Amino acid sequence: MLDHQKDRRKIIKTLVLAGFGIHLIGCTTAPEPVEKKKIPTKKEPDIIVDEIVEEVESTNVVYLTKQDEQFDALATYFNKFTQKSPAIIALVSNADGVSEAILHAKELNLPVSVKSGGHSFEQFSSNVGGMVINMSLLNSIEWKENDEVEIGPACLLKEMYDELLPKQRILPAGSCGTVGVGGLTLGGGYGFFARKYGLTCDNMIGATFIDGNGEIHELSGDHELMWALRGGGNGNFGVVSSFRFKTYPIPTHFSYTRLKAKKLDAARAKILMTTWFEHAHLLPGDCFSAFVLNGKSLTILITNYESSSPILDEMIAALTAICDTVSSKRNTDIAGALRNYYGIQKPIYFKNASAGYYSKFSDISDCIDQVLEKVVTTPGLIYQVNTLGGAINLEENREKSSYAHRTYQYLSELQTYWSEGQDQKRDRYLKEFEYIQNLFFENGNRAQYRNYPSTGFKEWETSYFGENYERLQAIKRKYDRDNTIRHPQSIRP
Repeated sequence: MLDHQKDRRKIIKTLVLAGFGIHLIGCTTAPEPVEKKKIPTKKEPDIIVDEIVEEVESTNVVYLTKQDEQFDALATYFNKFTQKSPAIIALVSNADGVSEAILHAKELNLPVSVKSGGHSFEQFSSNVGGMVINMSLLNSIEWKENDEVEIGPACLLKEMYDELLPKQRILPAGSCGTVGVGGLTLGGGYGFFARKYGLTCDNMIGATFIDGNGEIHELSGDHELMWALRGGGNGNFGVVSSFRFKTYPIPTHFSYTRLKAKKLDAARAKILMTTWFEHAHLLPGDCFSAFVLNGKSLTILITNYESSSPILDEMIAALTAICDTVSSKRNTDIAGALRNYYGIQKPIYFKNASAGYYSKFSDISDCIDQVLEKVVTTPGLIYQVNTLGGAINLEENREKSSYAHRTYQYLSELQTYWSEGQDQKRDRYLKEFEYIQNLFFENGNRAQYRNYPSTGFKEWETSYFGENYERLQAIKRKYDRDNTIRHPQSIRP
């Protein structure tokens, strides 16, 4: 009987992974094999896990262990620096499969993590020795009435845009093409269109949710879980197997201005930064801007997708006067413009984290000289500030969501990248990265974006969730009292 179960499991696995293989290729710029990372493991526990998994039959979920040839590909994440190796990967095909996987994990007393797109900076969507529920097969898009869409959590943003834009619709979301809708939405989700239409989570109007006890919930309206899922983060109370969103008419055009300055010292970088801050918070809701300091080089991006405005013109003129170069493109095709910002498409080594929310420049004026000095003298460090405000800060959105940072005008982040084998460079970058994080912390900049996490945040509970943390804990106790679904910075019961 056991041999029959093994044969049946192999057949199901082959059929299911055939579909996954197509999806996996779509994550890279070219059809190339995913690099396999060999992780040393103790053989005896693997044998025990394999025997347990072999005895489980289901048409809704396939369980894989390290002895399965597909395991390494499924266990690969975007950040190669934080790779982890679970004991079991549960490749689910529907909500019932998610429920079965959770119940099976509880039987084995294993922690559960949830992987949609695999872009978690700290790889909170994986674990060591537990179970990962892999949502890769749940990547469909289905149109509903009133131009609403139902989207699977593993649908990548580039796939979403490819479906929505030709139909002249848009959902406010991010720009990185290989990010999954699931993680983006649950942590907030912002991008070029957020100041006009709100965060991605603000536009979620329904969801299929499986809690930590394996119970399936169809959510809509003002259900407490809808509030929690709008900004409460992935991997906390349960698993979302599908989202329902409202969409908007596509903008008539997309324009951008890119300004650059090079060979900067800290003093000139500060002049450029203060000038940008003076104007950025005044931009109309159809505009977005980013201040990106990469070592001694600065890029300022300003996008606009409706009409021009005197405020926009004044900002461009003021920055043009003090930057080295400026280039603009007007009324460009929006689909082509978005593709320009899809970013790197395959796994890389990096460290990226939130560097705080700001209301105005004075929030960082006491420490910014030290921050800028460190960035311009450390090639490889990137400090970026993005505009918020607009519809993000509407009271109606604040009341309907657990996203806690509705009063700020700016969100910043730190980034650094390196290649395999560059250990000394990596260690130096990470040391300076931590130095800047501590500067902001000591300056009182404690609020952080949940989708840009760092295990180095000292007060992550309130940094991510603010005054909403206690209410989120109560919801956690109600729907996942055993804390089955968890990661190092998940909501505690």
